[in-house]
Amino acid sequence: MSHVELDNARWDCHTHIYGPWDTFPLPADAVYRPGAAPMSSLLGVHRELGISRGVLVQAACYQSDHSALLDAIVQTGGRYRGVALLDGSETDDQLHALHEGGVRGIRFNFMGHLAAEVDLGRLRSQAERVGELGWHVLLHGRLAEVLPVLNEWRSLETVLVVDHMGRPDGVDSSDSVQREQLWALHAHLQNERRWIKLSGVDRMMSNSARPWPDAVPLVRDLLAAAPDRAIWGSDWPHPNIQGDVPDDAKLLAFIESVCSNPEAAHDVLVRNPLRLYG
Repeated sequence: MSHVELDNARWDCHTHIYGPWDTFPLPADAVYRPGAAPMSSLLGVHRELGISRGVLVQAACYQSDHSALLDAIVQTGGRYRGVALLDGSETDDQLHALHEGGVRGIRFNFMGHLAAEVDLGRLRSQAERVGELGWHVLLHGRLAEVLPVLNEWRSLETVLVVDHMGRPDGVDSSDSVQREQLWALHAHLQNERRWIKLSGVDRMMSNSARPWPDAVPLVRDLLAAAPDRAIWGSDWPHPNIQGDVPDDAKLLAFIESVCSNPEAAHDVLVRNPLRLYG
Protein backbone atom coordinates (compact mmCIF):
# COMPACT_ATOMS: atom_id res chain seq x y z
CA MET A 1 0.00 0.00 0.00
CA SER A 2 1.13 3.58 -0.69
CA HIS A 3 1.59 6.05 2.18
CA VAL A 4 -1.65 7.77 1.17
CA GLU A 5 -3.53 4.48 1.23
CA LEU A 6 -2.03 3.56 4.60
CA ASP A 7 -3.01 6.91 6.08
CA ASN A 8 -6.61 6.40 4.96
CA ALA A 9 -6.94 2.73 5.87
CA ARG A 10 -9.43 1.47 8.44
CA TRP A 11 -8.11 -0.03 11.68
CA ASP A 12 -9.28 -2.82 13.94
CA CYS A 13 -7.52 -1.91 17.18
CA HIS A 14 -8.16 -5.06 19.19
CA THR A 15 -7.48 -8.58 17.95
CA HIS A 16 -5.69 -11.68 19.21
CA ILE A 17 -3.99 -14.53 17.39
CA TYR A 18 -3.36 -18.13 18.48
CA GLY A 19 -1.07 -20.51 16.64
CA PRO A 20 -0.48 -22.15 14.31
CA TRP A 21 0.37 -24.60 17.11
CA ASP A 22 3.20 -26.35 15.29
CA THR A 23 5.04 -23.03 15.07
CA PHE A 24 3.75 -21.13 18.11
CA PRO A 25 2.60 -23.63 20.77
CA LEU A 26 1.15 -22.51 24.09
CA PRO A 27 3.21 -22.93 27.27
CA ALA A 28 2.31 -25.79 29.57
CA ASP A 29 0.93 -23.39 32.19
CA ALA A 30 -1.22 -21.30 29.82
CA VAL A 31 -4.06 -19.58 31.72
CA TYR A 32 -6.52 -20.70 29.03
CA ARG A 33 -6.36 -22.84 25.89
CA PRO A 34 -8.23 -21.32 22.93
CA GLY A 35 -8.79 -22.83 19.53
CA ALA A 36 -6.30 -21.98 16.82
CA ALA A 37 -6.79 -18.54 15.27
CA PRO A 38 -3.68 -17.76 13.21
CA MET A 39 -2.82 -14.50 11.48
CA SER A 40 -3.87 -15.90 8.11
CA SER A 41 -7.44 -16.27 9.40
CA LEU A 42 -7.49 -12.75 10.84
CA LEU A 43 -6.29 -11.28 7.55
CA GLY A 44 -9.11 -13.09 5.76
CA VAL A 45 -11.68 -11.59 8.13
CA HIS A 46 -10.20 -8.14 7.70
CA ARG A 47 -10.24 -8.39 3.90
CA GLU A 48 -13.98 -9.13 4.03
CA LEU A 49 -14.54 -6.13 6.31
CA GLY A 50 -12.45 -3.71 4.25
CA ILE A 51 -9.90 -3.34 7.06
CA SER A 52 -6.21 -3.25 6.17
CA ARG A 53 -4.56 -2.12 9.42
CA GLY A 54 -4.85 -3.59 12.87
CA VAL A 55 -3.54 -4.08 16.37
CA LEU A 56 -2.58 -7.45 17.83
CA VAL A 57 -3.01 -7.55 21.59
CA GLN A 58 -0.77 -10.15 23.19
CA ALA A 59 -2.90 -13.03 24.42
CA ALA A 60 -2.55 -13.80 28.13
CA CYS A 61 -2.13 -17.49 27.35
CA TYR A 62 1.18 -16.70 25.59
CA GLN A 63 2.40 -14.74 28.61
CA SER A 64 5.48 -12.67 27.65
CA ASP A 65 6.47 -14.78 24.63
CA HIS A 66 5.75 -12.42 21.73
CA SER A 67 7.04 -14.67 18.96
CA ALA A 68 3.66 -15.19 17.29
CA LEU A 69 2.75 -11.50 17.53
CA LEU A 70 6.05 -10.26 16.11
CA ASP A 71 5.98 -12.81 13.30
CA ALA A 72 2.45 -11.72 12.37
CA ILE A 73 3.48 -8.06 12.21
CA VAL A 74 6.35 -8.98 9.88
CA GLN A 75 3.85 -10.76 7.62
CA THR A 76 2.00 -7.46 7.14
CA GLY A 77 5.07 -5.41 6.36
CA GLY A 78 4.39 -3.28 9.44
CA ARG A 79 0.77 -2.44 8.59
CA TYR A 80 -0.24 -3.97 11.92
CA ARG A 81 0.96 -2.98 15.39
CA GLY A 82 1.24 -4.83 18.68
CA VAL A 83 0.38 -4.42 22.35
CA ALA A 84 2.66 -6.43 24.63
CA LEU A 85 2.41 -8.14 28.00
CA LEU A 86 5.51 -7.46 30.10
CA ASP A 87 6.68 -9.22 33.24
CA GLY A 88 8.92 -6.35 34.35
CA SER A 89 12.23 -8.12 33.76
CA GLU A 90 12.74 -6.75 30.23
CA THR A 91 16.01 -5.00 29.46
CA ASP A 92 16.15 -1.76 27.50
CA ASP A 93 17.45 -3.72 24.52
CA GLN A 94 14.46 -6.07 24.69
CA LEU A 95 12.02 -3.17 24.81
CA HIS A 96 13.71 -1.51 21.84
CA ALA A 97 13.52 -4.80 19.94
CA LEU A 98 9.78 -4.95 20.62
CA HIS A 99 9.46 -1.36 19.40
CA GLU A 100 11.35 -2.14 16.21
CA GLY A 101 9.04 -5.13 15.79
CA GLY A 102 5.97 -2.88 15.81
CA VAL A 103 4.87 -2.88 19.46
CA ARG A 104 3.35 0.41 20.57
CA GLY A 105 1.79 -0.37 23.93
CA ILE A 106 1.41 -2.72 26.88
CA ARG A 107 -1.66 -4.14 28.56
CA PHE A 108 -2.42 -4.35 32.27
CA ASN A 109 -5.15 -6.82 33.25
CA PHE A 110 -7.28 -6.01 36.27
CA MET A 111 -9.98 -8.61 35.61
CA GLY A 112 -10.35 -11.06 38.47
CA HIS A 113 -9.57 -14.14 36.37
CA LEU A 114 -6.50 -12.55 34.76
CA ALA A 115 -4.90 -10.36 37.40
CA ALA A 116 -2.48 -11.59 40.02
CA GLU A 117 -1.81 -9.44 43.07
CA VAL A 118 -1.76 -5.89 41.71
CA ASP A 119 1.14 -3.65 42.71
CA LEU A 120 0.22 -0.24 41.33
CA GLY A 121 3.63 1.17 42.18
CA ARG A 122 5.39 -1.47 40.12
CA LEU A 123 2.90 -1.09 37.27
CA ARG A 124 3.33 2.67 37.29
CA SER A 125 7.07 2.25 36.92
CA GLN A 126 6.46 0.06 33.88
CA ALA A 127 4.01 2.61 32.48
CA GLU A 128 6.51 5.44 32.89
CA ARG A 129 9.23 3.35 31.28
CA VAL A 130 7.26 2.49 28.15
CA GLY A 131 5.93 6.03 27.97
CA GLU A 132 9.47 7.14 27.19
CA LEU A 133 9.22 5.01 24.04
CA GLY A 134 6.02 6.76 23.01
CA TRP A 135 3.92 3.73 23.93
CA HIS A 136 0.57 3.71 25.70
CA VAL A 137 -0.89 1.49 28.43
CA LEU A 138 -4.10 -0.43 27.84
CA LEU A 139 -6.13 -0.79 31.06
CA HIS A 140 -8.36 -3.87 30.99
CA GLY A 141 -10.89 -4.27 33.77
CA ARG A 142 -14.34 -3.31 34.92
CA LEU A 143 -15.06 0.30 35.79
CA ALA A 144 -14.87 -0.51 39.50
CA GLU A 145 -11.35 -1.86 38.94
CA VAL A 146 -10.06 0.69 36.42
CA LEU A 147 -11.31 3.92 38.01
CA PRO A 148 -9.11 3.61 41.14
CA VAL A 149 -6.11 3.20 38.83
CA LEU A 150 -7.05 6.29 36.84
CA ASN A 151 -7.51 8.18 40.09
CA GLU A 152 -4.13 7.18 41.48
CA TRP A 153 -2.37 7.86 38.19
CA ARG A 154 -3.87 11.29 37.49
CA SER A 155 -0.41 12.82 37.11
CA LEU A 156 0.96 10.05 34.88
CA GLU A 157 2.15 11.45 31.57
CA THR A 158 1.95 8.12 29.72
CA VAL A 159 -1.14 7.73 27.52
CA LEU A 160 -3.73 5.41 29.11
CA VAL A 161 -6.39 3.69 27.01
CA VAL A 162 -9.47 2.29 28.77
CA ASP A 163 -10.09 -1.09 27.19
CA HIS A 164 -13.59 -2.29 26.20
CA MET A 165 -15.15 0.91 27.62
CA GLY A 166 -14.36 -0.27 31.15
CA ARG A 167 -16.69 -3.25 30.57
CA PRO A 168 -19.91 -1.64 31.86
CA ASP A 169 -22.61 -4.02 33.05
CA GLY A 170 -25.26 -3.43 30.41
CA VAL A 171 -27.02 -0.21 29.53
CA ASP A 172 -29.43 0.26 32.44
CA SER A 173 -29.53 4.04 32.88
CA SER A 174 -31.32 3.62 36.22
CA ASP A 175 -28.30 1.89 37.75
CA SER A 176 -26.98 4.68 39.98
CA VAL A 177 -23.63 2.98 40.66
CA GLN A 178 -22.84 2.51 37.00
CA ARG A 179 -24.08 6.01 36.18
CA GLU A 180 -21.64 7.49 38.72
CA GLN A 181 -18.84 5.32 37.36
CA LEU A 182 -19.49 6.55 33.84
CA TRP A 183 -19.50 10.15 35.03
CA ALA A 184 -16.12 9.54 36.66
CA LEU A 185 -14.82 8.01 33.44
CA HIS A 186 -16.05 11.07 31.53
CA ALA A 187 -14.06 13.30 33.87
CA HIS A 188 -10.88 11.34 33.23
CA LEU A 189 -11.45 11.52 29.49
CA GLN A 190 -11.10 15.30 29.67
CA ASN A 191 -7.38 14.60 30.05
CA GLU A 192 -5.80 14.64 26.58
CA ARG A 193 -3.65 11.65 27.55
CA ARG A 194 -6.64 9.42 28.29
CA TRP A 195 -8.28 7.44 25.49
CA ILE A 196 -11.29 5.13 25.21
CA LYS A 197 -11.68 1.96 23.17
CA LEU A 198 -15.29 1.59 22.00
CA SER A 199 -15.20 -2.20 21.93
CA GLY A 200 -16.74 -5.07 23.83
CA VAL A 201 -20.41 -4.22 23.34
CA ASP A 202 -21.02 -7.93 22.70
CA ARG A 203 -19.63 -8.71 26.16
CA MET A 204 -21.85 -6.27 28.03
CA MET A 205 -25.13 -7.25 26.37
CA SER A 206 -26.81 -10.59 25.82
CA ASN A 207 -26.61 -12.40 22.51
CA SER A 208 -30.31 -11.79 21.95
CA ALA A 209 -29.66 -8.04 21.91
CA ARG A 210 -27.68 -8.16 18.68
CA PRO A 211 -27.04 -5.86 16.85
CA TRP A 212 -27.15 -4.04 20.19
CA PRO A 213 -29.23 -0.93 19.34
CA ASP A 214 -29.94 -0.30 23.04
CA ALA A 215 -26.23 0.25 23.62
CA VAL A 216 -25.91 3.03 21.05
CA PRO A 217 -26.71 5.93 23.46
CA LEU A 218 -24.18 4.77 26.05
CA VAL A 219 -21.38 4.26 23.52
CA ARG A 220 -22.25 7.49 21.71
CA ASP A 221 -21.99 9.30 25.03
CA LEU A 222 -18.48 7.94 25.60
CA LEU A 223 -17.51 8.91 22.06
CA ALA A 224 -18.72 12.45 22.71
CA ALA A 225 -16.45 12.62 25.78
CA ALA A 226 -13.31 12.10 23.67
CA PRO A 227 -14.11 12.18 19.94
CA ASP A 228 -10.45 12.67 18.99
CA ARG A 229 -9.26 9.92 21.37
CA ALA A 230 -11.73 7.13 20.68
CA ILE A 231 -10.81 3.96 18.79
CA TRP A 232 -12.55 0.67 17.98
CA GLY A 233 -11.65 -3.01 17.97
CA SER A 234 -13.52 -6.19 17.13
CA ASP A 235 -11.84 -8.43 19.76
CA TRP A 236 -11.51 -11.19 17.12
CA PRO A 237 -11.56 -14.17 17.62
CA HIS A 238 -13.60 -13.31 20.74
CA PRO A 239 -11.82 -15.40 23.39
CA ASN A 240 -13.76 -16.77 26.35
CA ILE A 241 -17.09 -15.60 24.95
CA GLN A 242 -20.12 -17.19 26.56
CA GLY A 243 -22.54 -18.30 23.86
CA ASP A 244 -22.31 -17.73 20.13
CA VAL A 245 -19.38 -15.76 18.74
CA PRO A 246 -20.55 -12.35 17.49
CA ASP A 247 -20.51 -11.43 13.81
CA ASP A 248 -17.56 -9.09 13.15
CA ALA A 249 -19.43 -7.35 10.32
CA LYS A 250 -22.23 -6.52 12.77
CA LEU A 251 -19.72 -5.20 15.30
CA LEU A 252 -18.27 -2.89 12.64
CA ALA A 253 -21.77 -1.82 11.59
CA PHE A 254 -22.55 -1.09 15.25
CA ILE A 255 -19.67 1.34 15.68
CA GLU A 256 -20.61 3.02 12.40
CA SER A 257 -24.14 3.48 13.77
CA VAL A 258 -22.67 5.04 16.92
CA CYS A 259 -20.84 7.61 14.81
CA SER A 260 -23.44 10.12 13.70
CA ASN A 261 -21.74 10.99 10.41
CA PRO A 262 -18.98 9.74 8.06
CA GLU A 263 -16.48 12.24 9.48
CA ALA A 264 -16.91 10.87 13.01
CA ALA A 265 -16.57 7.30 11.70
CA HIS A 266 -13.39 8.31 9.88
CA ASP A 267 -11.99 9.69 13.15
CA VAL A 268 -12.70 6.50 15.11
CA LEU A 269 -11.68 4.01 12.42
CA VAL A 270 -8.87 5.87 10.64
CA ARG A 271 -7.59 9.17 12.00
CA ASN A 272 -7.46 8.42 15.75
CA PRO A 273 -5.78 5.00 15.54
CA LEU A 274 -3.27 6.40 13.05
CA ARG A 275 -2.27 9.00 15.63
CA LEU A 276 -1.99 6.42 18.40
CA TYR A 277 -0.36 3.58 16.49
CA GLY A 278 0.87 4.88 13.17
